[in-house]
Amino acid sequence: MRFIGLISGTLLSAAMCIAPASAQVMARGFYNHVEDRISFFLPGVTSADQIMIEEVVGLTTRGGNTGTPPIDHIARRHSYISANGSIYAVTSIDFKEDYPAHHPDLQAAMGTAATEFRQRGEVLSDSGTRSDRIPAHLLNIRLPNQNILYVLLILHQDDEMDERRLVIAQVETPPRARQPGLFLSSVGIINPEYFGTEADHTLWRVRYTPSGPPIDGQELVATQPWGLGEFEEVMSAGGEAVPD
Repeated sequence: MRFIGLISGTLLSAAMCIAPASAQVMARGFYNHVEDRISFFLPGVTSADQIMIEEVVGLTTRGGNTGTPPIDHIARRHSYISANGSIYAVTSIDFKEDYPAHHPDLQAAMGTAATEFRQRGEVLSDSGTRSDRIPAHLLNIRLPNQNILYVLLILHQDDEMDERRLVIAQVETPPRARQPGLFLSSVGIINPEYFGTEADHTLWRVRYTPSGPPIDGQELVATQPWGLGEFEEVMSAGGEAVPD
């Protein structure tokens, strides 16, 4: 079984690290991991146990001050390999233990990650964006094996939620595979205050990407209206009800 390398590619544990049952659920067709604050949709995935969870070095930053050793930020990678060999992965890197809010290294974390991804192959598309006032970056890269790597980086900082987190969503696809616009457009950050409550349908996600990333200058548009607002059950398929 192949795994997609995240930034440093260093795997701390080859064994699957299963999160508590309450931390990962399928709701309205989405895979949701409340502790890691991530939510995304994958066609064909109807059960949380289809997603593999591993601990990895999600990103290495400078360490804050001159002379301070670099910090390896340990994170969980949530991954899935589809029938056609496409490798999906979402990593959520929590900086709270290592950096105070709005630290310069934290502000630069998305740029640091993007720089490391650019070194992996031929950059086809490279653009910054912003949605719901949250900065993000999109990359399409042709790897040496001719597979295409799609990357979405989200830098989420929220003082009220005491959140400072980098979310890295990526898909490595065979050269002629369908472009993963629906998956990338579905990636969101969970607001635990509302997840599983009566306000769950409208306030459970605090960020979304309105369309998939461009490739060779052509914009992809999601086929379903993911995101905030009035959320109807018909907008997703499969999954289980949110537990009490």
